[in-house]
Amino acid sequence: MDYSIEVAGVNSLLIRFSDRADPQLITVIGRCCELIKQHLNNCLIDVVPSYTTIMVTYDLLKGEDEMVRNALELAVSQLDSNSVLSSQERRETVLLPVCYDERYAPDLTLLSDTLALDRDEIIRLHSERVYQVFAVGFSPGFGYLGELDPKLRVPRLSTPRTSVPAGSVAIAELNTAVYPQSTPGGWWLIGRCPIPMFDKLRADPCLFQVGDQVQFQPITVDEFHCLKGE
Repeated sequence: MDYSIEVAGVNSLLIRFSDRADPQLITVIGRCCELIKQHLNNCLIDVVPSYTTIMVTYDLLKGEDEMVRNALELAVSQLDSNSVLSSQERRETVLLPVCYDERYAPDLTLLSDTLALDRDEIIRLHSERVYQVFAVGFSPGFGYLGELDPKLRVPRLSTPRTSVPAGSVAIAELNTAVYPQSTPGGWWLIGRCPIPMFDKLRADPCLFQVGDQVQFQPITVDEFHCLKGE
């Protein structure tokens, strides 16, 4: 596998696999992150995957550059097809309930007009597809899930909102996502998920990792409130 390891800071190295993202590469990057955590457990501070790279930050007091670089090379060398496939098969698809009711989907009517699709068709196209987590960023637990059905692809809103409610399910361009916290945002809001995307009290605060698969399940307003404990 072609890759390079670049210095990204006094205690950071960047593994670069390609200049172009694709679903197969995302699966490889997800598996490589698992291997890096195994090999650098004692000195690892953080592993940050993206569409084509992995940023590794380590404790200088516990690991030297050469040792960390060797560990990264070992992790990449173990990325055979069987290892990646086995890792993917061990993961269950993350199922996320979504209430597409208009009170939680302020952009669904406008989206319907823009795309010339009725609301039920938009919901069907959005919920039937199994998405892959391409990256986690922007805010803690915010997963970029792709790729949307071509019929649902729209540019970001021309005027972003100053505040998007936590749990909002949104789409823009190739991706869909769930806002983990209330933040500004420019994506089209088409529903609300009652499950927290990020919880610092969980063993793994983020609900999913790069390479995971995610699918949305439509629920009623009553089911939404029940899952929220309201």
